[in-house]
Amino acid sequence: MNNGNNDAVLQVEDLRTHFFTRTGVVKAVDGVSFDLKAGETLGIVGESGSGKSMTALSIMRLVPEPGGRIVSGSIMFDGQDLVEVSDGDMSDIRGRDICMILQDPMTSLNPVLSVGDQLTETFRPDAAGPSRAVWDRAVQLLQMVRIPAAEIRMRAFPHQMSGGMRQRVVGAIAISRSPKVLIADEPTTSLDATI
Repeated sequence: MNNGNNDAVLQVEDLRTHFFTRTGVVKAVDGVSFDLKAGETLGIVGESGSGKSMTALSIMRLVPEPGGRIVSGSIMFDGQDLVEVSDGDMSDIRGRDICMILQDPMTSLNPVLSVGDQLTETFRPDAAGPSRAVWDRAVQLLQMVRIPAAEIRMRAFPHQMSGGMRQRVVGAIAISRSPKVLIADEPTTSLDATI
């Protein structure tokens, strides 16, 4: 519940996302409000189709178009309303300050790039050090998400990994830039019980 708390890193207030179809309006998100403080974990629960994923996509400003759009509400982050920021500014925020782990890791990874290429790519805007340091950091991230033989897996392509390993790679990519907010949309769905 949003209580106007100023120490929230993310404040969502009366968020409404609708889809306009030939058969009518679908209210995918209808009045969601919450505050998220730094270091806090927030879970959104509900039945399939209740708007959990669409709430996450709305926060990221990734609502599928045409037809879908945020019709009202606010998403306050770092003193700015994400509903109102330009596409360019939102693109900068995405992946740097707010990251999302999507449900399906195969659609999140580029099938023609190795895991290592995709993971080290996340450091390129900040990488001032030698490429070996970037590679070592990427291996360390794979180890953090419990991918065995991480150095070897850096050279693998997504199709050469199980769904659970791909999900872990997506998680490593999401945390690689130490975002202020990490949104995980059913992040354990495809994880292997053990690897």
